[in-house]
Amino acid sequence: MADELSGERDFNQRNIDEFRANGGKVGGQFEGFPLLLLTSTGAKSGQQRINPVAYFDIDDRLYIVGSSAGRDSDPSWAFNIRAHPQASVEIGADPPRRVTVRELPRDERDRIYPVITERAPGFAEYETRTDRVIPVFELQPAD
Repeated sequence: MADELSGERDFNQRNIDEFRANGGKVGGQFEGFPLLLLTSTGAKSGQQRINPVAYFDIDDRLYIVGSSAGRDSDPSWAFNIRAHPQASVEIGADPPRRVTVRELPRDERDRIYPVITERAPGFAEYETRTDRVIPVFELQPAD
């Protein structure tokens, strides 16, 4: 498990570095896919955590999905933003901006998720790999 976690952190760091070096563009499996960098506060550690996350602009609102590629548990960043909903995002070459993250209640989530799977069919596949309800979060501008 420690090796898997270390490998995932290395993978994330390479994508973070590539994102920042290329104005928000990342190649490989993420090429052409809208990614942002989410900086959250660790639920237990209190330390800043940065994760590359796919995002969706739907009706002028930004959403991120806690798919964890269909694993049986939510990604660590989901636990972090539930504990500390104040976060920041980097999109493209724009400077970081503060957001408040709101987990969608089930009815809202169920209305948005089909739009997400239409745009990114892999998220429909993720849903078949797990019994959990894959959470969707809205990124709201922080005032």
